Amino acid sequence: MKNNLTVHLGMIIVGIIASMLLITSVATYNTAYNELYKAAGIEAYGCANITTGLIQPDDVKKILAGDTSAIESVGEQLNWTTAHKEIFETQYIIDLDGKLLSMDDNLREDGFKAGDQFYIDKEAVAMLVEMQHATYSEPYEFADLERLSGYAPIFEDHDPSKDIIAISVIDFDASIVSDRTWDVVSKGILISLIPLILASLITLYLIRRKTKPLSALIAHAGEIAKGNLTVEDTNFTSKDEVGDLSKILNTLASNLREIIGTIQTTSVKLTNNVENNSISLNEMKDAVHQVSTNMSETAASVSDGTITAERSSEILQNLAQGLQISKDRADSTVINSKTTMDTAKEGLTRASEISHDMDKIKTASIETSETIGRLNEATKQIQQITGSISAIAAQTNLLALNASIEAARAGEHGKGFAVVAEEVRKLAEQSNNEVDQVETIIKDITESIKLVVESTEESTKLIETGSSTVLQTSQSLSDISTAVAITVEEISMISELTTIEADNSKQVVELITQLTESIREIEQVTTSISAATEETTASIDEIALRSNETNDIAHQLNQIVNKFKL
Repeated sequence: MKNNLTVHLGMIIVGIIASMLLITSVATYNTAYNELYKAAGIEAYGCANITTGLIQPDDVKKILAGDTSAIESVGEQLNWTTAHKEIFETQYIIDLDGKLLSMDDNLREDGFKAGDQFYIDKEAVAMLVEMQHATYSEPYEFADLERLSGYAPIFEDHDPSKDIIAISVIDFDASIVSDRTWDVVSKGILISLIPLILASLITLYLIRRKTKPLSALIAHAGEIAKGNLTVEDTNFTSKDEVGDLSKILNTLASNLREIIGTIQTTSVKLTNNVENNSISLNEMKDAVHQVSTNMSETAASVSDGTITAERSSEILQNLAQGLQISKDRADSTVINSKTTMDTAKEGLTRASEISHDMDKIKTASIETSETIGRLNEATKQIQQITGSISAIAAQTNLLALNASIEAARAGEHGKGFAVVAEEVRKLAEQSNNEVDQVETIIKDITESIKLVVESTEESTKLIETGSSTVLQTSQSLSDISTAVAITVEEISMISELTTIEADNSKQVVELITQLTESIREIEQVTTSISAATEETTASIDEIALRSNETNDIAHQLNQIVNKFKL
């Protein structure tokens, strides 16, 4: 039953009704709650306003002035109010800033005392001060209690035209509003459930009554879906959708009987024709396949012959190219050898000239060595002369010193002689300095001459070695020239033979190329025939495949048609 259309429609309608009832209940609850909240607030600030007549403004002034006895007396009055009405939780007096001035025993038992700061609804207090009228707060939670407070102003001398000196507050338990609201709304919800249940049952009955013919039509359609076209037509004559569906199913069954009967007759004929065509096509396919196989083998043989001829042609072409390259290289080698021989002859001539020049350099080196020897002797003589000049300068310096001493002894008469003696001394010192410089220069010249002598001796040795090397080189170049001449003759003979072989190879390559072209033409013809045969085979295969597919379709059609009972 859980999948029954009646149950589905019934659940939908019952759900809609239940949703409407829930929405209505929630709206009713909110409306009742707001109204009861207003009533409770009015009752709270009304009681607070009435009880302000029991409180003397003078006592409030005393409390504000710090009189503790006034706090107790006012607290007794507040206790009387809460004791005479159970819905009052607490009553207390606060100043405009929310500070406790006096309180009843209930609030004192909760641990509060005069001077403590107590919660106030600032918007409600602001309205009270502005309007000079009692009001009430929004529900709030403070000191472990959800409260609804009524605020009433205490005027100076109970004169509304004077200033507000304090506020009288009575607290209700705010849960009383929700409790009262639920008491009011719950009975209405319970009463509404009875018509909801009745409406649901009546709805299910009516829906079931309307959907019962659908079950019969579904069973009728199920028989048709199974292929049973012998099922009797339905007979629902109602003017609604059920009657229309009944007529449509009857028409569908009649059309299916006619269509399936025609298809069944055609399917038998089609199956017979397709089977005969399939046998013929299979025989043709085997014959064409055999021809195609033979042509493929012939084409493969011709193709192999073409490949072999092409490879032979390539090998001979490579051989001819190699012979031509060898001929070119031999010709080039002949030219290079002749150039080498000419170079060797020229080198031999140059070696002779170098040998002659080396003899000249050797003679000049010997002459240079002799000249340097004479220069060395002259340097020694200059050193001797310099030594003599140095001795003369020392002696002159000594004579000038003695002359200065004698001039000093002569006094005024020896001053002129003293000046001459001083000048002679200076010349002697200058001569010594110049002699020192000359000796230094002569030492440098002597050392340079020694280096030049050593270098000349080493050059002479190298020249002698070079002369010997040049003679050996001249002999080697002569031997090379002779060997190159012999090589040139042999390479010339090889070049002539290579030229003859290259010409022969070219003729063989031309013959094989002609043979390859002939084989390629045969291969093209064979390939064309093979391709045509393969296309024919492919066409016949495709026709045979389609014929087999048609045969399968015909059998499948027979199987499908045989499912129906006419």
